[in-house]
Amino acid sequence: MIFEQLPPETLTEQLQIRREELNQLLTSKLKTLNRAPKGHLRIAQARGGRKHQYYKITSRGDTKGTYLPHTQLPLIQRLAQKQYDESLIKILSRQVAAIDHLLAASGSKITDLYKNMCQARRLLITPVTLPDNQYVELWKAAEWQGLPFAEDAPEYFTASGVKVRSKSEILIADTLGRFNVPYRYEYPLELKDGRTFHPDFLCLNVRTRCEYIWEHFGLLDDPAYASHAAAKLLLFSENKIFLGKKLIITTETAAVKFSSRQVEDFIKEFLL
Repeated sequence: MIFEQLPPETLTEQLQIRREELNQLLTSKLKTLNRAPKGHLRIAQARGGRKHQYYKITSRGDTKGTYLPHTQLPLIQRLAQKQYDESLIKILSRQVAAIDHLLAASGSKITDLYKNMCQARRLLITPVTLPDNQYVELWKAAEWQGLPFAEDAPEYFTASGVKVRSKSEILIADTLGRFNVPYRYEYPLELKDGRTFHPDFLCLNVRTRCEYIWEHFGLLDDPAYASHAAAKLLLFSENKIFLGKKLIITTETAAVKFSSRQVEDFIKEFLL
């Protein structure tokens, strides 16, 4: 479901990280340039020859330079690196300036435009980007019919009262709730072939508005269950649902249990 014309801005953090990387490299290259040898390198190739010849130019107006034999390869390399670094420094400086300009114009300005209006005016406007709380409210308001439970199925309930199928799903659901990650349990999704699929959890990253399917495979030491799980993973890939992009998977066997720490790590990596 699409609730807004423009998702919230998520580039600022990436731009700040990139700016720091560029600035660190720029500082390093400027220090290196101060230690570089004087002059610059001219590379020539003898007519009809295959070997390159190297010349060091130190005087303005000198178009030929002083010949450098191959025995002075370290100096040749330093002169070549110097010219590369000089060009690189110009590029780095321009990119830092461009990022600074973009950062000044980005951030939360579009979201704040609506948030800073009075309530009476907000009621008259449809914003292109919603505040997080309004988006979550709309997302959670969806109604759906999950898969039926067998009459003799054990009754497991999350802290918020959602009926699930296992203690492991309680752990996942309650941890999602503790981190305020909205989710839908067994929400029906239509696949590209028209079939309907009910994932264990459909989770929302509020910051990015990205939805993630979370599947828990809890009986992998059962051959029939493991075969079903493998078929489900194939179904995911056929529908462009890839692990780490739109898909989170947790697993366990009778001997190998998963923990709340593992659930927390997945939430911090993908859902916050």
